[in-house]
Amino acid sequence: MLSSDQIKIEKIVKNSASSFYWGMKSLSKEKKRAMFSIYAFCRIVDDIADNSGHPQKKKKKLDEWIKKINILFSKKNHGTSILRELKISVNNFNLDQKDFIAIIEGMKMDVKENIKFPSKNKLKKYCERVAVAVGYLSIKVFELDEKLGKKYAYNLGMAFQLTNIVRDFSEDLKLGRCYIPDEKLKKYRIKKDIKLLQENSKIQKVLQDILQEAKFFFDESDKLSKRIDKKKVIASEVMKHFYRKIHKKMFNKHLDLKKKVKLSFFDKISIFFYFIAR
Repeated sequence: MLSSDQIKIEKIVKNSASSFYWGMKSLSKEKKRAMFSIYAFCRIVDDIADNSGHPQKKKKKLDEWIKKINILFSKKNHGTSILRELKISVNNFNLDQKDFIAIIEGMKMDVKENIKFPSKNKLKKYCERVAVAVGYLSIKVFELDEKLGKKYAYNLGMAFQLTNIVRDFSEDLKLGRCYIPDEKLKKYRIKKDIKLLQENSKIQKVLQDILQEAKFFFDESDKLSKRIDKKKVIASEVMKHFYRKIHKKMFNKHLDLKKKVKLSFFDKISIFFYFIAR
């Protein structure tokens, strides 16, 4: 029977992430509980960064979360469901404090400057914080070999985040953000103007460049997954198939930037049948 804390955390996950929720359903109770707590934490800090409000107030809330994580790794009591669930996960799977902090610092990058046309290195750092760090926490729960697991998590995290950047391109513009690196705009001689960017026909080439990079990371993760016990990575592989379906719907295609790419019911069912049959 689930505790009241677990019920609250699972509700956050169910309301926020169909691919994540179904991917994690394959895990043991203990592992699923840990992954749900990690995702709920990510959802909460991400919502702080994305919700409307004054940047200073959002920064203050994220700084408060850094303090909460620091307290979490002490022996003090924790007063909320999410912190109590995270504490259990940290204890059960020896999760690293620095990975939680990295995720928050990634959210702070959004809040501090509403990222626009970052350098290639800055985008890499952002992806490593908001996506790869989540993967590093996950491989601890999946109990993978650390060296191989980190390579696998790195490639998956980068693939997921780059796919997200293309899929969410129009939504991000409305928030005053654009994660497309400055170098890519220069390559195609595109003016750095958020208001005009979506209407520039050359932006299609830029987005395909990013999807090509995502494909590289997907392919690398495929190679690495062959060296890992399939049972240990079934949850992340389910998620990868969700993201790869989204990627394939965009890759080498002219994108309708006014319509967000989503998976159909048939797409989702086909993924589940794939994993049942293999």
